[in-house]
Amino acid sequence: MAGPRMPPHSPCALRSGARQVAPRRPSARVCWLAVLTLIAWSGVRLLWFQCDDAFITFRHVANAMDGHGLCWNPPPFQPVEGYTSFAWAVLLWAVWSWFGVEPPVAANVLSVLIGFGTFALAAVAAFRVRRADGSRLPEVVTLLALATLATNRTFLQWFTGGLETALFNFSFAAWVLLAFRTPTARGARWLAVWSAAAALTALVRPDGLLLVAATAAAALGLRQQRQLAARRLLLGLLPLVAVLLHVLWRRAFYGDWLPNTYYAKVTAPWPQAGLRYLACFAFEQGLWPWLLMVVAGLVVNFANGRLRLLTLVSRHLPALAAVAASVVHVGYYVVVVGGDHFEYRVFSYLMPLLLLALLALLAQTPARPRTIAAGVAVYGLFAAVGWLHFALVRPAVAPDYDLLGDKLPAWLQPLVRGYDRDQLWLQMQFVGVRCQAHQKSMDAILWSYPPRQHRGVDLTAVDDVPVVKAKVVGYVSWSLADVASIDLLGLCDRVAARTPARPPLAFLAPALPALLTAADSDRDGRLTLAELAACFPAAPAPTLSPGGVDATAAGADANKNVRILLLLFAHEHDDSLTLAEAAAIAPFFEQFRYMAHERLAPDEYVDAFAPNVTVEDRRTVLRPRSTPLTPARVREIEAEWRRRLAAGR
Repeated sequence: MAGPRMPPHSPCALRSGARQVAPRRPSARVCWLAVLTLIAWSGVRLLWFQCDDAFITFRHVANAMDGHGLCWNPPPFQPVEGYTSFAWAVLLWAVWSWFGVEPPVAANVLSVLIGFGTFALAAVAAFRVRRADGSRLPEVVTLLALATLATNRTFLQWFTGGLETALFNFSFAAWVLLAFRTPTARGARWLAVWSAAAALTALVRPDGLLLVAATAAAALGLRQQRQLAARRLLLGLLPLVAVLLHVLWRRAFYGDWLPNTYYAKVTAPWPQAGLRYLACFAFEQGLWPWLLMVVAGLVVNFANGRLRLLTLVSRHLPALAAVAASVVHVGYYVVVVGGDHFEYRVFSYLMPLLLLALLALLAQTPARPRTIAAGVAVYGLFAAVGWLHFALVRPAVAPDYDLLGDKLPAWLQPLVRGYDRDQLWLQMQFVGVRCQAHQKSMDAILWSYPPRQHRGVDLTAVDDVPVVKAKVVGYVSWSLADVASIDLLGLCDRVAARTPARPPLAFLAPALPALLTAADSDRDGRLTLAELAACFPAAPAPTLSPGGVDATAAGADANKNVRILLLLFAHEHDDSLTLAEAAAIAPFFEQFRYMAHERLAPDEYVDAFAPNVTVEDRRTVLRPRSTPLTPARVREIEAEWRRRLAAGR
């Protein structure tokens, strides 16, 4: 028979001065979060990749390890900031210095850990969402929302890659979530932590400078509203000084206010690409139903008086600054940059924020928990299009593109035809290239070049400086550690990054109108497949190979070229073009561009270095020059071409 229960403070419950504590079982919440973490990890492993661009940062870090600082080529070359993320480079440098783990190994491990840190931030924020009456949402609803995030392809894709994306997403998400703290929760240390998040984001990518400006503006607004004392304002904004110091150091060390990659990539506004990039992102992420539900939630909350514009401005100024900064950031990439070379990388930070916004707005409406759960489930269902694409469409290198519509039932094909058209348009111009296609190219590079070779050669002490030239330059330059590298596309070369861009296929445009008109042999006002094939028997097909972009190789047969033209320009019929539709072909080639591959180093500049290193059968071949390239000559060449740049020639 069981004895009487003793209170915790009873002497009978104590032995040797210690209290007996019953073991605690893990809660159901913890168990479900563990399951979601395992599901997310499975997705990360499936999407695992490492791109060639990551090795650009790795080479800078290697030169820093050798005592030259974060530079692309060591002296006698002048330093160039060919990497994009100062904080990521410093983190990789620290791990290599302290633990002996080289960046190619450390990068993805760190990135995955940081990615799960972002998931943890989203989980904490999701469980803090309250209904209008202050009550919690049922845990099943919150867990359903987190399951949607844990299975989102774009969110998981950028847990790896070797780039700084996961760190940027973490710091950006942290900054936004801190901005949404209620006025009563914005204590003495809040502004300092919020400023630190903005500063970290700016040190990770130059995009973060927008967050720095938004933080300072919001803080000044709070001061104007007398919600913030002057002393607290100054102390709270103190972390932003780190950004100022970094910008001044960049200017002093590299001679530029922004990374060299900015000058290489951003040439002219490109909304034609950016809008297509955004439309494809919206289609794959289920943003159309998300937008409808968010608008409905805003309307309901304003109608019920739960949201008032003046109250939002006066009480939630940091939150409005965060929303505005996010919108401006997206708009900049859409209108100015034209998207990104990688698939949805620059928008991947939005995935946890969009989910939390939907959950919070639905929670504030009078909707029942079941309705809220249904809304989250609908969003998650539409966001599964990304996985459908992953499962059905093989990764291909431009201009080859595997149509999603061809894999779907006939009744669904009209719904994705516009998406396939935009995807092909983007892929041909190296916008939104799939990570699996990058991995495919990376595998080819790894098979073509030898493992890293590093003997610690001092290039200032040699009689003839070895030089290699390349277009896809990351792993090549990581592999040939003791060789100076000329980046023909300009990411890591100051001269190439400032060489005017030229449309690569504009030479096709002048002759096309007359050619297409003449191709209509039966004069029926329509160009059939056979007539188009006669027009484009060997049209140039841009390709991306280990050697770089080749816009002159006739890599596509006539039928493939015609299929590309029909998908891009045919609207009335799938198997032919009207003459009016064909009239759009010439302007397309005239305005054709390559994202992040538009600039090319001048031949005269490259020839001045007389590149003498090649790789043949995975062996490094060094060819002696008739006239040695001395360190002094290297300095002369760079000084001459920098003078030309300053003079605008």
